[in-house]
Amino acid sequence: MVCTRFQSDGMKLLDGEMTGEEKTLYEDHIRECEDCRRELEDLGLLVEWTNQLRLKLPDDSFWEAYWDGFYRKAERGTGFILLMAGIAGLCLFAIAKAVTSPGFLTFTGITITVALAGLLVVFISVARERYHERKYDPYRKVKR
Repeated sequence: MVCTRFQSDGMKLLDGEMTGEEKTLYEDHIRECEDCRRELEDLGLLVEWTNQLRLKLPDDSFWEAYWDGFYRKAERGTGFILLMAGIAGLCLFAIAKAVTSPGFLTFTGITITVALAGLLVVFISVARERYHERKYDPYRKVKR
């Protein structure tokens, strides 16, 4: 039978999360358990290697090329159009369901339908306005 105590206690030991008593008990255990001792050594190497990794941040030239890049603009434009179409479709679907439901001719049904229609009109208006104003945005050339 293979001991799996290293899976929980080994990382706790390496991370310094054990109390003094737990640490003593686990150290006694790994003196006798070959599986846990071997796995603890491997985990120790893994922790050591990951602690040596450093994140390299992109420099300013990367970001300048990114913000002016064709793919970013195409992705954002396509994403914006798809989002707009999806939300408009959901609102139209909800309006169609509300109109065809048996309870539509009640105050609540009509109110919900009018609110959804208003939401759809406002959303399309704001999205269309923002899409056309992006060319004249005064903050467009501001470096991020």
